[in-house]
Amino acid sequence: MYGRPVPGDDNSAGLVPKPVTRLDAVGEIPIPSRSGPDGGGHGMKHQAKYPLQAGAARPWGAAGFTVMELLIVIFMLGIMLMISWPAVNSGMAGFRLSAAAEEVVTALEFAQLSAMTTGNKIRVAVNSSTDTIYVRRYKTPADLFGGGSELAAGAVEGETWEYMQYPLNRGTDYVIDLKTQGRFEGVDITATDFGAFTPVYFDAMGYPSRGGTTALALGDRQMVVTLDAVSGKVSVSE
Repeated sequence: MYGRPVPGDDNSAGLVPKPVTRLDAVGEIPIPSRSGPDGGGHGMKHQAKYPLQAGAARPWGAAGFTVMELLIVIFMLGIMLMISWPAVNSGMAGFRLSAAAEEVVTALEFAQLSAMTTGNKIRVAVNSSTDTIYVRRYKTPADLFGGGSELAAGAVEGETWEYMQYPLNRGTDYVIDLKTQGRFEGVDITATDFGAFTPVYFDAMGYPSRGGTTALALGDRQMVVTLDAVSGKVSVSE
């Protein structure tokens, strides 16, 4: 027969204390004792201290990073950036050059379409000395819709032209300056057949007055925009 449970005894509820293996806040590990203070084996617990040493490994499950771990990660990221930077820089240069070439293509195609839809003569000029692209249309001096039917001889011979509006920004003249826009940084118009004094004209049928090319360069890369003299088709090549 078993005697009555002793009040205060850990076994009074019929439970056996389980060892606790997790480190507490002060680095102590509570463990059960095999004998009580009176030597009667009542299972009373005491604490055995195991101080954590400086620089010791962090307990499993603890959050955060050490300074050394952060420095290693930063160092590795720096090496990866140094290795990949030439490729990234080359890709950005190619993007700027392609964007500038597309501006030449857009100007030619826009002028062709505008000439076909309005019936006006449109001209495109690419200035290699100033790295600019602009589109103008022929302005009729006489008010044909208001009853005017005659043009002055000087107006016919002199040909009055006005800037067209830029389709992506209404209210501004169609003038693209590669030197003042950061997205074209470093791009240079090296040669063109459509200079300030030799622009290309599009008639009401959309046919160009002549064909030609415009070359753009950035570093050692070059792109050429070609306008077909017969069809007026525009293409880009490297």
